[in-house]
Amino acid sequence: MKILILTILLAISAGSLLSDSFIPMTPVGAQCIPISVSVTGDRNLVDIALDQLIEDIDFSGLLITSDEGYAEAEVEVTHSLNGIDLHAEVTSGGEHLLARNYSGQNIYALVHAFADDLVYDLTGEDGIASTWISYVTRNPSGYALEVKSQDPRDARVVMFDEDVITTPAWSPDGDRIVFTSFRSGNADLWCYSFAESKADRILSIPGLNSSPAWSPGGETVALTLSSDRNVDIHLLDIDTGETTRLTLRGSIETSASFSPTGRQIVFTSDRIGYPQLYIMDSSGGTAIRATNSHGYCDSPTWSPDGERIAYTAQAGRDFHIFVMDADGSNIRQVTTQGSLNEDPVWGPTGRHIAFSSDMDGERAVYVIELNGLTIRKLSDEGDSYCPTWSPLGFR
Repeated sequence: MKILILTILLAISAGSLLSDSFIPMTPVGAQCIPISVSVTGDRNLVDIALDQLIEDIDFSGLLITSDEGYAEAEVEVTHSLNGIDLHAEVTSGGEHLLARNYSGQNIYALVHAFADDLVYDLTGEDGIASTWISYVTRNPSGYALEVKSQDPRDARVVMFDEDVITTPAWSPDGDRIVFTSFRSGNADLWCYSFAESKADRILSIPGLNSSPAWSPGGETVALTLSSDRNVDIHLLDIDTGETTRLTLRGSIETSASFSPTGRQIVFTSDRIGYPQLYIMDSSGGTAIRATNSHGYCDSPTWSPDGERIAYTAQAGRDFHIFVMDADGSNIRQVTTQGSLNEDPVWGPTGRHIAFSSDMDGERAVYVIELNGLTIRKLSDEGDSYCPTWSPLGFR
């Protein structure tokens, strides 16, 4: 939930002058490799493993389960003294492609590990089955920062507070999540460390310290500060705590996102009277307007390959997720259901986008796979929003 939601009324009036119809997102169209799967072993593990393996394969955007596949995956799951063992063999036309053993305490984690190995071995691309997504859930007692795996396991609460928690951002090394908390009465920036299992306040400048975005190397965080009675984008040096102002306008500048190279930042500004997206060098300077087809744009996020930018925009009187090329061309509307779709974030491989939506009545976090445009709900009960995706390799 970005602070520019406060400008929605202004955006609605501007949006009435612009187009309400956009070309819908079309499937990426990659040819998925068909895989047949079978699971044997201990009765209480077989159905869980088979259901999750099918889910992981079909949601990869690269493989698809089929009775007559290019390859056959045979999996055996058994209990052992150390927990659970998973043995997998993959063949194609009688040729052995993969044989691997996995051991651990959780059947879902083992299936995810095999599914990601299967995706990589057959396509050369990484899978996202083992990744996690963090988001904020609001309930009557307060706000929880949660992390959720890509399976039916309950979300894990890493921090709970009676005061507002918002705009979390997962670090590139996977160990930290920075977020804004109103615990002290001010919108301060906090950092949760998985290694230390605790959160510390890292920036407290009177006013807003919000909407953080990590640089690709993790040395700095771009964020919105409202010091000097103005809302601008600044850079925070994580080691020194020093801040550098990047924008110098009297308008609202917020929602920064780094390009994968770290050389540019896309952000939201209402400098022309309503929120649009702009791109500037990550050291500041002149910003170039990137959008001109919507009356309201916010929450831009750069894809991992640098080719595209996802964002929230107004379409009619609703708000949906859009994707455009990084030069502002080739706009596609990703979501069509619900009235409030926002906070898009790319998965680490660029084949999925997580976002929040009210498409089922209650605001929740969803993930869309861009090859087949399949959407699945991720969050559990509660009003959930502001997703941020872990890097590959987080456990």
